[in-house]
Amino acid sequence: MSVDTILDDSDIRLTLDQNVAELTINRDRRRNSLDNPALEAMIGAIEHLSALNVPVCIVASEGTRAFCAGSDLKALVDYNIRDKVRHTSLFQKAMMAVDEAPFATIAAIEGFCLGGGLELALGCDLRIASDEATFGFPEITVGALPTGGGTLRAPRAIGMARAREMLVFAEPVDAPTARDIGLISKTCSPGTARSTAREIAKDYANRVSSRSVALLKGLLHNGYATPERTTAAMAALSDQILLESEESKEKMGSALT
Repeated sequence: MSVDTILDDSDIRLTLDQNVAELTINRDRRRNSLDNPALEAMIGAIEHLSALNVPVCIVASEGTRAFCAGSDLKALVDYNIRDKVRHTSLFQKAMMAVDEAPFATIAAIEGFCLGGGLELALGCDLRIASDEATFGFPEITVGALPTGGGTLRAPRAIGMARAREMLVFAEPVDAPTARDIGLISKTCSPGTARSTAREIAKDYANRVSSRSVALLKGLLHNGYATPERTTAAMAALSDQILLESEESKEKMGSALT
């Protein structure tokens, strides 16, 4: 089957292989760091993909040196204050778009996954990394702060104590340690993160419906930290919507045979 190119920006590429999407940061020349145009392209790609009703998207990068080195510091230094403020706003919007996407997301991580790159990975539902990948939040050492959700999502993923160590002391961790503390989900041989993610994504896409994924992720995001009765009511209503669909009836029927 052919792979369809949905978006081919100079910085961000979005492809679709049947019902599996793949968003690729195409900035290996800058260790796949993100400047304002790249962030705008990423936001546009997620918004476009959200309308296509796909169940899963792989988030990856060109090359194996870095999944994403966070903000493009070279570009950031040259920005005026207005563009710097816009950069923070765009970064937050991009990370929220990934985190709240109505489809499952799988990060395929090779090389350095630092700062905003780790924030991007933490916004994904599943994180697969090369055995040689490195993770960290170096922002405090370069006169910046992690503003793309790291202070929220890292404690949720690994607990407050470990998150404080990584964020406050900027100490990097290797892939085995990242796996042991729950920062990533799986490790694989160097150079195989993307292919491993594709295998998982294809199997997943054949087992679920895009509608069920969208409803479930909506519950996870909108029901988190709300009163128990509110969360239960939202879950019941979402379930009712799903149970009335023909796809749900077909899947339940096939499960009984």
